Amino acid sequence: MADLRLEQAQGKVDYTLGAEYRREQGVNGRGNMLGFFVSVPLPFSNRNQGEIARAEAEREKAGRSLRAGETSVAGEVAAAYQEFESARSLLADIERDLLAPTREARASVTYVYQAGATSLLDVLDAQRAFNDTMDTYYSAQAAYRRAQAPALSLTVNKDVLP
Repeated sequence: MADLRLEQAQGKVDYTLGAEYRREQGVNGRGNMLGFFVSVPLPFSNRNQGEIARAEAEREKAGRSLRAGETSVAGEVAAAYQEFESARSLLADIERDLLAPTREARASVTYVYQAGATSLLDVLDAQRAFNDTMDTYYSAQAAYRRAQAPALSLTVNKDVLP
């Protein structure tokens, strides 16, 4: 904006007005002289139109860059929030639907094994299923923390509490 105003100002004609006073006193006589002058450049073809157009184009380019940056930031915020919501939803689903049933299944298979009604292979299978569920749960917690901390918190410039 300042460039555009500068180029427009440089395209205008600068008038210069002035005055002069001289007093002479010497052997040949005395005299006073008063003078006025005006200076006007005559720009027949140079009104700085090319530089004004360049400055306007740069201003428009800067405006487009600003709008593109705003759009990019809005997209990053939306993507970070979507990632955060997805990770939070997955973690809540695992906590609600998987943890308790796999613990109960492992405990019941272990109880039945101790009573002698099933094989050790069934106990190991129940333990494997429990370990897989816990692995998924810990992975979901890690994804949730990653989405919460750097992606969303840094994008919106404040801490996001769970």
